[in-house]
Amino acid sequence: MKRPLSPNMNTANNSLTPHSSLVEPLTIAQQNAAAKVLGQAFAQDSFMAYVLPHSATRIQQLSQIFFPLVYFSQRHGKVIATPDGGGVLAWVPGEFFPNTANLLDIFRSGALGLPLSLGPAAFKRLVDHDDVCEQALLRHASQNFAYLWAIGVHPDRAGQGLGKKMIHAALEQMRQQGYSTCWLRTENPKNVGLYEYLGFQQAHTEVPSASGQQYWLMFQHL
Repeated sequence: MKRPLSPNMNTANNSLTPHSSLVEPLTIAQQNAAAKVLGQAFAQDSFMAYVLPHSATRIQQLSQIFFPLVYFSQRHGKVIATPDGGGVLAWVPGEFFPNTANLLDIFRSGALGLPLSLGPAAFKRLVDHDDVCEQALLRHASQNFAYLWAIGVHPDRAGQGLGKKMIHAALEQMRQQGYSTCWLRTENPKNVGLYEYLGFQQAHTEVPSASGQQYWLMFQHL
């Protein structure tokens, strides 16, 4: 079961329960809420619009994509939410690629149902693009790396530094766990400069022939 790799910094509505500080780990209910935040965050993303061209069902389908991502990140890495649920970030260790989740994890996450819920054509578009990106990640990343898998911020909270706060918290977690670099991927050219401002460097970019969608791999030394 392939994983969507995109960590574009987008915005979303949310329903996460308020907390006094960055929240992790998340309960199952909070994981569901986080998946919905990310689904709404990526609803207008051009790459996700390519994968899921039907706007009426895109948010629901994206939430179905993002729940396994949140679930796997909770199990193998970390999921961070801001106090009021206005932002969500998920990261995993580099050794998660290729996928080390067992069949029970895959079943519990709902990932087995993605080909059916997305439709075979959409699922193929997602997997074909991700295959290229994942192979490039494994070629360029050092052995001891962490991967910033997804980040989303509520539109009403945009510009308040939530994304920066979550990224700094995630980078500190990665440092404490001994990872040497943090890697991420984005298909949104507007995010490239933003990530560079936060200390990331471009490592690789290409346009896979299968999708025609350009992506950027970026990294930061920890």
